[in-house]
Order: sequence, then C-alpha cells, then structure tokens
Amino acid sequence: MTYAPIPAPVRNMNASADMRWRHLYWHLVKSKGFVTDPANAPLVQALSRIGWTSRFTGEAGAGLDFLHMHREMIAHVDMMLASMGDPNWPRVTGWAAIPPGSSDPDWPEPAIPNLNDLSAWPPNKRRAISAIAEARSPAIRRENLAIAQALRDPAVLGQDGFTLDQLGYRIEVTVHNWMHNRFAAAPPDDGQDLSPANDWLGDPFSSHVNDYFWKLHGWIDDCIGLWELAQGEISADFSGAWVPPNEAPPLDVLLGATGSSADQRKLRARFSFPRFFETTETELRDVIREIGI
Repeated sequence: MTYAPIPAPVRNMNASADMRWRHLYWHLVKSKGFVTDPANAPLVQALSRIGWTSRFTGEAGAGLDFLHMHREMIAHVDMMLASMGDPNWPRVTGWAAIPPGSSDPDWPEPAIPNLNDLSAWPPNKRRAISAIAEARSPAIRRENLAIAQALRDPAVLGQDGFTLDQLGYRIEVTVHNWMHNRFAAAPPDDGQDLSPANDWLGDPFSSHVNDYFWKLHGWIDDCIGLWELAQGEISADFSGAWVPPNEAPPLDVLLGATGSSADQRKLRARFSFPRFFETTETELRDVIREIGI
C-alpha cells in the first residue's frame, strides 16, 4: 500500500485490549445465531449482566445501531488524529469511490497464495478463505459495486419511507460485509494476538486495527450525509440508537476464569463464535429488490 499508514499512536490505541473486546462484543450480541445457541449461554449471560444486550441484525433499529456505533468509533479516532497533526491523516476520510479493481495503487486487495485451492489450507481456515475468494469473484464484485452505487444515488436515498435504519441495514449486510471479506488478508494463526500486527479484517477483534477499516467505514459514514441531503436536508436522528455499556472486560475477567483456564484462546474455543461478516443469499436478494437494481 502506497497510501500513508495511520499514525502509530492511533494504531496502538485501536489495538488495545479494551478496543478489541468492545468491538468484538458489539458484533457478538448483534448475532441472533450466537446469542440463541445454548453452547454460548454462559458468555451471553455474562455479557447481559453488564449491559451487553442488543437488537439483532435485521430487527427494527439494528441498522441505526450499526451506523451510530461506527460513527462513534470514527469520532473517537478523529479526536486522537486531531491531536497528532499528521497531514496524511487529519481525520478519517472514506473512499470517494470504492476501489473497483484488485490492484488499486493505494488500496489493493492483499495477495493470498492458493486463494482458490482450499485443500492448501488447514480446515480451521477454509471457511474464511472461501469467503474471501467469493468476495473477490467477478460476479460478486460487480453486484456489490452496483449496490454501493445505488446506496449513494439520491434517487434511491430520497425515496419516501427510506429510513436511516433501513440504510444502515442495507449497507451492513451487503457492501460492508463484502468489503470486510474482499480486503482481508489470509487469516492469522493467532487471532487473539494483542499486538498491532493482528489487524485481520475478517474478525471484529482485529478489523478496526487495519487502515482499510477506516476507509470503508468512512465511506459508509459519508452515506449518512448523502441520505440527509436526499431526504430533504434533514438531520440524522440517532436518539433511538442502542448505546453499549462502557465496561468491556477481557473474556477471562468477564467469565471469572482463573489459572490455566484464563487463556483467552482456550476460552474463545469453548464457544460457538459466528463467522463474522457473512451475508445470506436471501438478505442479499432482498436488498437488491428493495433498492431496485
């Protein structure tokens, strides 16, 4: 990548344990599959006790929650960037247009050897590799670029009854999930690594450490302003958005684990975590039908 990287102090802040667990918990409690799986009951109950109970993706209000939470993340990073005075990163700025090709000079798709040969990968990485390969396929690329264009079109955004909540949902389950997979590198061997090197886009524990995250979420945040203009220069109202609790302890603290059982990797393996940033065919087709492309 030839584009200047985000300043190291900001990257280190994003890589902190508090930021990592907060982002992960937010995505976990939005997943109906995760929350309703009996195997996850101890973690779900522990999160609920400290206020981590949210609307599920697809429920009324969840799209508003999605836009609001990531706007708050951007504001938090912008505050630190303002104090840095780095001319390359004065604030989070999204892509004016999503890079259409695989070899953009500033934001290329990370090279992954054997991307289309699942047999070359260990079983625990094959689902992620398959999702990345699918996201980079010509058909999926064309489809999501068309959706991205439509979701910034005043004729679409200005439709009667097109709410901010609907905008958030339609972006989240299409362009957002697609970009998290499309621009992901190969999954790391240690997904619980707390160092800034762990910036894999395919997991909310690490995705926000990655510079690409801020370009794609800056693009998403800009869609709010376009929606405001298309709806008659109204102001986005986030008063009904769910606000997560301030407390986001590491998994071992949350569960009261001690001794060898406090190993974060072993603790996470006890639960059935979802494959993040996946979109069902039904979700995709519904959005395409709703926005008329």
